[in-house]
Amino acid sequence: MSTTITVAVFRGDPLDWAMYRHTAIHVQYADGEDNILHVTGAHPFFEYTLQNDHPAQVNLKLEALIPVSSPSNAFTKAMIQSTCAITAVRNDLEHQDWNCQNWVGEALANLAAIGCITRQERSDALDKMVDVCLEAEDEPKDL
Repeated sequence: MSTTITVAVFRGDPLDWAMYRHTAIHVQYADGEDNILHVTGAHPFFEYTLQNDHPAQVNLKLEALIPVSSPSNAFTKAMIQSTCAITAVRNDLEHQDWNCQNWVGEALANLAAIGCITRQERSDALDKMVDVCLEAEDEPKDL
């Protein structure tokens, strides 16, 4: 079994609007361990979280698991986790619209920078992530 990186998209809670869809990086390692790597909370209280042995497929709010890559065994669990862990969490005033969807894009860019995934794999995964997010209910226009 090889390591597999996917993007997990979950229904928004309490409202399933595109901006509230939660996204995360899901990694299933060659040894069978699963991780969800993501930011949780809301601006300005986002925090990076790594959940061990947490298969995304068991979450009832899972909308999609988007394949990203199956990197070579040269990319260890520690390398993948540390690369995601150093991805910026933007709680400053300049980034009030920033959320978990942005973090996933930045974390995938960091994984591409170390050669774990390709830039094309990142781009394709983000396109699909946005499509799944946009499948959410439309926000009422009168808000």
